[in-house]
Amino acid sequence: MWEQIRDNQARSVVLVTTLGILLLMTGALFGQAFMGDWSFGLIIALLVWVIMTLVAYFQGDSILLSMSNARKIGPDDLPRLYNVVEEMKIA
Repeated sequence: MWEQIRDNQARSVVLVTTLGILLLMTGALFGQAFMGDWSFGLIIALLVWVIMTLVAYFQGDSILLSMSNARKIGPDDLPRLYNVVEEMKIA
């Protein structure tokens, strides 16, 4: 199980890094094409990448819950399910 967690973390790092590199390359290309200076597009792409990464890190769970119309449950909603999940969390 721990190997799967470590493997998923490594894949996530590769995915975020690859996305960043592609975004930076696209920004440099657009900067060169529209502004005549690739560094302007690179800086804008870097800012977009940082903002996207921070939003995904801090608000990713809320975004996914709202997209799937899910909601967090409390002990009063489904007591048995809540108890099982709490026991799994403790274990």
